[in-house]
Amino acid sequence: MGISIHRYDAVIVGAGLAGLAAARELESRGKHVCVLTKLHPLRSHSGAAQGGINAALKDDDSTESHIFDTIKGSDYLANQEAVELMCSSAPETIRWVEHMGAAFSREEDGTIAQRPFGGQSFPRTCYAKDRTGLTLLQTLFEQAHRDGVEFWDEWYVADINI
Repeated sequence: MGISIHRYDAVIVGAGLAGLAAARELESRGKHVCVLTKLHPLRSHSGAAQGGINAALKDDDSTESHIFDTIKGSDYLANQEAVELMCSSAPETIRWVEHMGAAFSREEDGTIAQRPFGGQSFPRTCYAKDRTGLTLLQTLFEQAHRDGVEFWDEWYVADINI
């Protein structure tokens, strides 16, 4: 009885939103990718996130205000460079996932709806009703699967030797 050997350019452990996003981006750049996950990807804990994602999308909002609100909300304990990168990238990230098919809630004029949430001083939370995490999880999983990412469900990683 032989042992099967699989070769990948990248092995991602965990099929939450971060793992799916990384897998999809690598695969779309021509890398052969595998995702190992304890559960089916659509059962990831990321699906439980309901509130939404903050992004300064409106003309009367600003990235600087988003950064300040986020750092203040962390009681000034957050890594401020990481917060600046996250908040600066947020509008692009919303557009990226929207272009993949994520169905955000909409205003009457068709723009992405935003509501107050999470201690922000401006209504900048983009949401998909009260199932934002599940909507994003389904979108990223569908796109990663379509792009050819291989998924190994119900596998555990106990040790990694490089």
